[in-house]
Amino acid sequence: MKKLITLISVLLCTLSIFAQEERNSKADNIIGKYFIDYHEDQSKVECTRNADGTYKFTTYWCKTTVDANGKPLLDKKNPDKSLRNVPVDRMVIIPNLSYVPEKKQWKGKIYDPTRGIIANATVKFVDGKLSVKGSLLGIGMTVYWDPINE
Repeated sequence: MKKLITLISVLLCTLSIFAQEERNSKADNIIGKYFIDYHEDQSKVECTRNADGTYKFTTYWCKTTVDANGKPLLDKKNPDKSLRNVPVDRMVIIPNLSYVPEKKQWKGKIYDPTRGIIANATVKFVDGKLSVKGSLLGIGMTVYWDPINE
């Protein structure tokens, strides 16, 4: 019985790894919607394909969209001053992510609106979630985004 349980566990792990590899093996598999829960800031983003073949992530929903006075929250920390009047639920946080087939992952730049910084991004599927790693000057952080169906 113990051997059967071990065998089933190994098979399930193998299938999970195979499904993850399959999801990472095609560039367009990243297209879709994702839920982000980052330091109690919750938002939803959508990934679309740009005309040049790269991928863009745009925020389309945020848990909090107005300040204490009822005024719309804007992207005030954006290093690009022309984007500081964009509502938080319309920000582009990854403008052009490129697929790297030999590594089965996507690479580009990510904008962190909570800190107003742009960092290098490495994105791939891990355990059914989108693993989004941002790194700047050798310091990195990974956040997992949950795929959603709406």
